[in-house]
Amino acid sequence: MSVVLAELGRQVAGRWAAVLLLPGAFYICAAVVAAVLGHGHALDPGPLRTWLDAVAAAPAGGRAGSVLIAAVAFTAASAAAGMAAAGGELLVERLWSASGREPLLRRFTAARRRRWERAEAEVRAALAEFAASGGAPAAAERLRTAIARRDAVCTVPADRPTWAGDRLNAVDQRIHDRYRLDLSAAWPRLWLVLPETVRPELVAAQTACASAARLVGWGLLYLLLAVFWWPAALLAVAMLLAARHRTRLAIGVYADLVESSVDMFGRDLVLQLGVNCPGRLTREIGEEANSLLRKDRTDHSGG
Repeated sequence: MSVVLAELGRQVAGRWAAVLLLPGAFYICAAVVAAVLGHGHALDPGPLRTWLDAVAAAPAGGRAGSVLIAAVAFTAASAAAGMAAAGGELLVERLWSASGREPLLRRFTAARRRRWERAEAEVRAALAEFAASGGAPAAAERLRTAIARRDAVCTVPADRPTWAGDRLNAVDQRIHDRYRLDLSAAWPRLWLVLPETVRPELVAAQTACASAARLVGWGLLYLLLAVFWWPAALLAVAMLLAARHRTRLAIGVYADLVESSVDMFGRDLVLQLGVNCPGRLTREIGEEANSLLRKDRTDHSGG
């Protein structure tokens, strides 16, 4: 899914002010409040009013040049905060695409794998109980609950350090198991044959994924601000919880759309590649398409 994830960082330039500058301005305001109030007067507006009065009464406070310089500095600081959040977004997306083999991430991957294996064991036990009971309603309900718990971890054996990474990797595995298609190689070509009515849905899902990753970046910035002003910790926790919810929703929708695109238009792709596909897309046809997508050398008779 590395090719798919690379598209998550794409942003529309016309929305830059809305997605970075305005939240950055709010962050700079929060940083000023943190600097003025600190922990000692965290919820006391008195020192803030005194500071604002002092700024307004300063000799340079009424000069147009000073006001312009302050406005430019505020805008630049807001932009810098927005770029920092965008950097956090890129780090989150990099974490989503991490294989889990990295030294710092192996423990997270192993923990998720153990969690999935425990959930899978519960599914097997519930399935045995369901079979032994002859399909009793209570046993059926326990089986449905166990399957839901396992799928909440991952629909395939967990192999990534994050839920998002596993959810996206599951699309790779499911498509390969069903069609033998290499999604990383197939996706750029499939994008070219998708109908114009389908692409906007995928772009909207990509935008939602990027927005969720960026919200994590903002949450981390406010967490740093909490070192100087403890109420910022509340904002950080709220943002990170919201980001978690939005990530699961956005990644889930995006993964479903990618898989559905292959299910519905994978045959169109192999036909465009010149592969004979008289009926449904099969594993044999998928393997033949892979050799074209990856530019495999099938003729070894030459030098």
